[in-house]
Amino acid sequence: MTIVSARSGYDPAYYPRAQAQRRERSAGGYYISPAQHGEAAGRWYGRGAEFLGFRDGQEVAEEPYLKVYAQVDPRTGEKLGRKPGGYTNFGEILARKLAAEPHATAERVLELEREAARETRRSPAYTDTTVSHNKSVSVLRASFLENARRAQLAGDPEAEAMWRGRAERLSEIEQEANHAALEWAQEHAGFVRTYAGASSKVGDQETGRWEQAAPVVTTWLQGTSRDGDPHDHSHNVWARMALTLSDGKWRALDTMALRAQLGAMAAIVESRIRSALTREFGVSWVARDDGQGHEIEGIDQHTLDAFSKRTRAVSRTARKLAQQWEAKYGRAPNAREMKFISNEATYFSRHGKDPAPVDWDKLAARWDATIGGQLAGIANRVCRFGARARGARAIA
Repeated sequence: MTIVSARSGYDPAYYPRAQAQRRERSAGGYYISPAQHGEAAGRWYGRGAEFLGFRDGQEVAEEPYLKVYAQVDPRTGEKLGRKPGGYTNFGEILARKLAAEPHATAERVLELEREAARETRRSPAYTDTTVSHNKSVSVLRASFLENARRAQLAGDPEAEAMWRGRAERLSEIEQEANHAALEWAQEHAGFVRTYAGASSKVGDQETGRWEQAAPVVTTWLQGTSRDGDPHDHSHNVWARMALTLSDGKWRALDTMALRAQLGAMAAIVESRIRSALTREFGVSWVARDDGQGHEIEGIDQHTLDAFSKRTRAVSRTARKLAQQWEAKYGRAPNAREMKFISNEATYFSRHGKDPAPVDWDKLAARWDATIGGQLAGIANRVCRFGARARGARAIA
């Protein structure tokens, strides 16, 4: 099933002033570094990004990216709205934490940012809505890559180009589906809150009003989990400030409205992915046993589980945290508490991705070995490629 989740991030403005090595470990570096080492390049999206001079779908360069998320116009150097309160205090606290852990991984830096933010109650600098695609979709792209690797070893450049083209097309479909979800979110969650004028008052209380705004987003498609499994997902990083359409001022994006659209975004991505893969690759779909969405027919649960080490790690950590909760409070956690525990387990069980350049052929070979050399055969088993491609076979 497609899942869309959201989390807050803090203080990208801190890092352009830091040395290059530290910046690479920063919140900005978390997205930039994979794109510099073999993952898909980031892309700009949103009417606010267009106002700043970026075309829809334009590739992200590091310097303007860091400026925008530091609330600086990359063309003029002007400030985009008011900086969040507690900035100096937050920066000092975070600097002390980073100095105490000079070898912190990128994920640990994000944890330190959250700790510093909790201590200062500072507003997030961005919100990341992450779209995680169906596991079977990730496995299908992995199968395309394994077929390409085998074609290369067999000295068949035509077959290799065909399979790599299919993998690239599947990634494009994911980008297109994600883009459609962003369009929905921009229209239905692109709001800021203003406080000017009598219309924002109820009696003597100034309650504010919500106005349509133009958001700034970068989107980053990645193809692996932190455990190195096939895991296609897109990080959609919404800048804190959005351009108010009524008066042209930059104000803080209403992230609560954005979070309210996560379910709709997931449904849009799911429906577009399913229709596109059926149309272009001829796959069929079956309902999951848990009733949560669909997976590609012909990719069994055993295969999906083999590539879900991250999920198993989170589940183990969540069970351990739940046991600790019950020992402390003398009762099992309720549903709301369990959701909090699961979120904590996600952060506690994560570790950094390999900083080396992504070698997709090496990954494909490893994934193939994980399921006993059966990865290449999945594509021809579950796809009906059409008259021209029907004769193509996975290379044994």
